[in-house]
Amino acid sequence: MKKTRLAGGLFIILLLATSGCITFQQKKGSVSPGEFYYNTTFKTAKSVILLPVTLNYQDTKQFIFDTGAQINLIQRDSMIGKVSEWTGASKRKMELGFETTASLKIGSVEFQNTKSGNADMVGLKEQIENFGGLIGQPIISKANWLIHYPAREIEMSNKHLADDSFQSIKIIRKGGHPFVEVEVLGKKYKAIIDLGSTSVFSIPDDHPLANDVLNRYEFHDNGRSVYTLGGLQLIQEKVGQLPSVKIGNMEFSDIKTDIRTSSRLRIGMPFFKDYIIYIDNINGDYKIKSGASE
Repeated sequence: MKKTRLAGGLFIILLLATSGCITFQQKKGSVSPGEFYYNTTFKTAKSVILLPVTLNYQDTKQFIFDTGAQINLIQRDSMIGKVSEWTGASKRKMELGFETTASLKIGSVEFQNTKSGNADMVGLKEQIENFGGLIGQPIISKANWLIHYPAREIEMSNKHLADDSFQSIKIIRKGGHPFVEVEVLGKKYKAIIDLGSTSVFSIPDDHPLANDVLNRYEFHDNGRSVYTLGGLQLIQEKVGQLPSVKIGNMEFSDIKTDIRTSSRLRIGMPFFKDYIIYIDNINGDYKIKSGASE
């Protein structure tokens, strides 16, 4: 049985695999029509974005928008396709099916023959009404996305959607994932931008930064139930607040931070809760601006 690494977010599953293989899989599939624009409102669940997506010309279900997912993930009561064992960031394991999904349609825009994992996500499906799964990089990488998080609105197009009022964030692509360089306590690290995570800023407990912040700031122990690979589990973490996290020439203040078992440094959706986010797949970067006055 093939074993592939799978990273787990705080609330939803995030997929990882060998970079050469997964980036090839992400490119598969197409978009119809060739030129498109669509805008809609969205709901949230524990801060992550939920979009209505029609699966294979049948029912429309709620899907999590997840930049940290290297492939899509479909909720199925029974797995289909080739089954592989995947290992999560919490070191739990789970079998997933692998499929080519004929159609995932968001409004008037159809993503055809993209790659997806599938499984029965017990513990998560009960938390989101009419849950269908998540959309990951095989779909996200095929469009530009303007996310007005404070207004709960999203636009998608094959053309530019942002103007010069946005500040650019340089993205480092690795294994099909969007990473950004962050600066904490005068040191620079790579962190994944994971909009499928409910963490604000998450530090792995074995990361060098964990000791640095624990020695300098006050953190306290916390236990909670989260959904990771394999279902719900009770985790133990340390939670506190960092006075400053820098991304490029932008400084973000009073950042809620957790330290727990995890695969990598992670920036989650709540980090940008007051911003308009532009995922620019034409120029290969992210852009943000304050959404307070919009």
